[in-house]
Amino acid sequence: MKPFQMFAAAGLALLIAGCQETTSTGPAPATSGGPPATRSQTEIKKLSLTAAKAQTIKQGDTDDVAIKINRDNFNDAVTIRLNDLPKGVELIGNEAVIPAGQNSITLQLKAAPDAEVGEHKVQIDAKAPGLADNVQTFTLTVKASS
Repeated sequence: MKPFQMFAAAGLALLIAGCQETTSTGPAPATSGGPPATRSQTEIKKLSLTAAKAQTIKQGDTDDVAIKINRDNFNDAVTIRLNDLPKGVELIGNEAVIPAGQNSITLQLKAAPDAEVGEHKVQIDAKAPGLADNVQTFTLTVKASS
């Protein structure tokens, strides 16, 4: 394998290992004026959520959290919340919405100068009408300021 091919393969492996994806599905929508739709009549709604498995922030700093979604058979807004943030870390704005027609959002975290240092499990909760909540967990590491 040539050096460039090895570098590209390693980069792809790192990209895949650094992200995780979860999927939520919902029932097939009813057809108007007839019986409820079956899977053969119409596709079910599906929401896939992709985010990093780990994130690091330093006390007193801010950091961005990139979240991407894939939509199948729906175009409603998707509400994103971060739950279980460690003491002293907050989401600027508390809640975010990915509008219809868009597939990503960047949230901003702010760590207080005395934010709790260590590794913490944080949940990303994605909600869309007619779909089960899509919940994903990532590790947020808070480091001491130097």
